[in-house]
Amino acid sequence: MQQTRLGIALPALAIALIIALRLWFDAATPPMGDEAYYWIWGQRLGWSYFDHPPLDAWLQAGIAALFGWSAVSLRLLTWLSFAGTFIVLWLMGGELRPAQGGTAWPLRAMLVLLSVPVVALFTMPAFHDHLLVFFTVASIYCFWRFATRWEESGRGIGNLYAAAVLLGFATLSKYNGALLGVGYLVAFLARPKLRTALRRYHPYLAALLAVAMQAPVIYWNLTDGLATLSFHFLERPSGHWTRPDLRQGLFFLLYGIAAAGPFLLLGAPRLLRSRSDTREGTLAAIAGSVFVASTLIMFALSLFTDVLLHWNIVAYVALGIIGVWALGRWLIWPHVLVTLYLLAAAVMGYTHPPGLLPGFKDPGAEANFGWPEVASAVIAAEQQHPGAFLAATKYNYAAQLSFALHRLDVTAINPLRSQYDLWWTAADHIGQDAIIVADRTNSISLSSGHFHSVSKLADVPVMLDGRQIWNFEIYLGTGYQVTDAGSGA
Repeated sequence: MQQTRLGIALPALAIALIIALRLWFDAATPPMGDEAYYWIWGQRLGWSYFDHPPLDAWLQAGIAALFGWSAVSLRLLTWLSFAGTFIVLWLMGGELRPAQGGTAWPLRAMLVLLSVPVVALFTMPAFHDHLLVFFTVASIYCFWRFATRWEESGRGIGNLYAAAVLLGFATLSKYNGALLGVGYLVAFLARPKLRTALRRYHPYLAALLAVAMQAPVIYWNLTDGLATLSFHFLERPSGHWTRPDLRQGLFFLLYGIAAAGPFLLLGAPRLLRSRSDTREGTLAAIAGSVFVASTLIMFALSLFTDVLLHWNIVAYVALGIIGVWALGRWLIWPHVLVTLYLLAAAVMGYTHPPGLLPGFKDPGAEANFGWPEVASAVIAAEQQHPGAFLAATKYNYAAQLSFALHRLDVTAINPLRSQYDLWWTAADHIGQDAIIVADRTNSISLSSGHFHSVSKLADVPVMLDGRQIWNFEIYLGTGYQVTDAGSGA
């Protein structure tokens, strides 16, 4: 009895610590640049956007309409998706081992996934990843329910369609959600009983449904010059499609060990011993198919362009779902402790930059602070220079200024293309003056070529805990002009 209580108490305590660290992050960290950027997307609704699909923006628009502009509203969606993921994992855990662990087993299963480093770190801010994680978990759950029922009795088609709809939502959250579909195809082909479903029309209709859900993205790209495709496949690789780089592939694999957690990968061979005819074996086969398919595709992509560690998050979520078997009884806790440390280091790094624990340093963390003061300085500058438009030397800064002002009339003037290039028509502002926000790393030199003259109006020092951590600069640019360097926005 005591062992059972301990088996419940320890996972519950670890999950509570993860939640507490997330709350600390929310309470002490102002909106990050990309968080503010995606929030602004939600206030300027479109069928899709420059480098990501639209679902997050659509949902943020609804949250803004209900709760207004605030840091709490901005991150509310992360908690809703976290709660949804929690519920799905609980349901899955309850169906898998109801008689062999009671409450303890579902708690351990949830803890393993929530302790995958890339999942813990990238579902905390209001990026697109938290939605992708939720829909990935929910889709795999439904596909597993379909597979078990089909292999047992030739039924479960409703779960297949549910998995397809959730796959569609995952892809509308982030494009790598489509890798789920590749994993499902591998699972269909790899399991003889499941392969019989391919003789029916349902898998093809379900796949068509998931593809049809991407109609807003397809329409937007067709009407906006294939902006997303051009960015991801031409601008990011920088012309390297013909020159594979094996070193980049090796770095991708090494980063993957850190992203998934070394202990989780160490225990993964245990999954090969899962009986394929059990419900656990079916889930292991499905999740394994998703992991292999996603990882191989991302590895191939990494040979030609930089692949960030969270781009393969679908694979790591799939592995995390079955990680409770991979880790067994003893490897769970090293896995959890590593992630708790990384999560604590990240939270401290963002709340008290440059951080209090070794192992984490985001060079842009300091620039998340001070935006109310910057907004006040910009308002003062506007009063002195009426008619000037507002801009920043970085898309993140434009978004953070916009969020602080609760206004949308801010743009980015920077050679790096962003959504602002699609929102802002440079030719409409020729000859106008601009109030520009810059700093030492994203200096006014990035934008000065677009103006007849540039002069500094003010410095805005950023203070935290009695020390200066950053300095923003406010400039006046006179006589805006479009240059050969780009559109100017």
